[in-house]
Amino acid sequence: MMLPDKANMGYKKSYDIDVALLHIRRAASECRHPGTDGFVAWGVKQDLWQLKWAIDQAIKDLPTFGPEQEWLRDQEQKKIIKILKDEL
Repeated sequence: MMLPDKANMGYKKSYDIDVALLHIRRAASECRHPGTDGFVAWGVKQDLWQLKWAIDQAIKDLPTFGPEQEWLRDQEQKKIIKILKDEL
């Protein structure tokens, strides 16, 4: 008998975070591309702002989970370490 993956606890996500991140990175790249005119780049940036606001609202509306603060702290430390490594 196979046990459910602990990270998913038997729940299969109906989305793929890697695909979502890929689209966000592509949009940012399109916005920065020197061949993209300001009108198009501004539209792309507006799309990214709308995504940010939607995600911020979704997170605000969710409960706080037990390990959440520790996980967020770990993620922040990883970001700081990456910044320091890139600057050295």
